[in-house]
Amino acid sequence: MFFEKKSSSLDIARKIIKNTGLDENLGIIKQKKHLGTAEPAELLKLVMALSACNLVQTMKADFILEGLPQQDRDDIIRDYVTESFRSQDLVRLKGKEETEEIRLAVMGIVEDLGRFWDEEEDPQGSGPGPRYYCVKEVLKRLGGQPNHDLHDALFELMYLQYKHYLKFFRELLERPE
Repeated sequence: MFFEKKSSSLDIARKIIKNTGLDENLGIIKQKKHLGTAEPAELLKLVMALSACNLVQTMKADFILEGLPQQDRDDIIRDYVTESFRSQDLVRLKGKEETEEIRLAVMGIVEDLGRFWDEEEDPQGSGPGPRYYCVKEVLKRLGGQPNHDLHDALFELMYLQYKHYLKFFRELLERPE
């Protein structure tokens, strides 16, 4: 196993959150004044799912698959979501049980969003790609009026997060670009 201590996945998750945390996504939604119809708890789930899906898909890069066993990747993703919930102030979560319940709901959404990587509608490199469609789907679920500025800003953030994740894991696994 890659990790020597159980806390290593938590340390990795915290380092990822430091530069690509949930607050950035929520901040963009506030900044773009998106007045969706979703309740705060649903907003939290959907925005967290967007970030978590991005991380899950990034962790499918060959060098990450080769460098980290499945259990370690799962632990990092679990800790990333759980720790993100601890650091947010949109919804007050009442303990470990509620946090785990919402984390599981987020992972269900992540699984659903993952379908955009399986579709062959846009052959590789010919369209906006799966992250574009993930953002579109999350905004649809949030409700409210279409907001192209918000879509573009979240899509750009997802792309920047993706680049950060790749760089982070290359450095972690000591792989040259």
